[in-house]
Amino acid sequence: MYKIIGVTVLSAALIATGILVFYDKKREGAAELVEQEWLARPIQKVVSFGSTKTLEVLPLVNWHTGKEGLKTEPGVSYLIKTDTATVLFDVGFNKKVESPSPLEYNMDRLGISLSDIDMVFLSHAHRDHVGGLAWEEAGSFSLGVEQVNLSGKRAISPIPFQYPDINVETYSQPVSLAPGLATTGPIARQLFIGRIEEQALVINLEGKGLVVIVGCGHQTLDKLLARIDESFDEPLYGILGDLHYPVPQGRLYIAGIDIQRRLASGNGLFDPLTMDGVTHDINTLKDREIGFISLGGHDTSDEVLSKFKNQFGPRFHRAKSGVNMTISSTE
Repeated sequence: MYKIIGVTVLSAALIATGILVFYDKKREGAAELVEQEWLARPIQKVVSFGSTKTLEVLPLVNWHTGKEGLKTEPGVSYLIKTDTATVLFDVGFNKKVESPSPLEYNMDRLGISLSDIDMVFLSHAHRDHVGGLAWEEAGSFSLGVEQVNLSGKRAISPIPFQYPDINVETYSQPVSLAPGLATTGPIARQLFIGRIEEQALVINLEGKGLVVIVGCGHQTLDKLLARIDESFDEPLYGILGDLHYPVPQGRLYIAGIDIQRRLASGNGLFDPLTMDGVTHDINTLKDREIGFISLGGHDTSDEVLSKFKNQFGPRFHRAKSGVNMTISSTE
């Protein structure tokens, strides 16, 4: 009896391993095509797109909170204010399908109204950024369980999305969106869980340079910086958001598998991101003499956040829900 059960379990394990190896090989082939696309990319310059004298970034949803009474989750949303625009950057996860969602709840606690927002900017089409699994599968997004009326507002997505009563804009290349605001355009990455197109928001802070807001960093820091260098003339001053460093482990597990580290970073299931890769990115940013850097914890471990703090000192700020970050051109 026990022998039969043991053989059955072993057979199931071997079959499961074979399936994972098969899909990892498929990922490698698809990743090669993505790399070829990247090497053949056209260069699109964004010139004279204006600037802003002030920049405020308020994390609305993230793994950590800096204000009592706010909800946290492994998702992302930021409220970004410039001199002329207020942007809702990503709309969180709502993993438990709550009403109100963590985003809606925190917005209410922080006194933020939908009427304050001019634009919704979506970094990429993963569930922890578009409001949940159901909206990811529907090719849409939502701030909560029900889609609110966004009439009169702009929405920018890296891939075609549908939303009631509005036209969701997509751009394949870097382009200006408003005075001092631009998108990097989508940069592709082939993950074990599939291909993803991720864009970042670029803000030109007068007298300082470019501040880049990143959703997850799936496009990799090296490619993101390459896109910034080739498409914008202004120097890079700061990076805020999440850069996907789930080392030694991530925040999300399914069936015992570390989803963030094994399936959504590194070079596949059997070659995940290591601390050496994190150190490479830290050294890259140090060489750039970045003036301001802020990372959230939704896809980055506390160990890595501490490592960034040790390396960048007062230039580093941990993104926490409810804690506003203001960067001025005069400081």
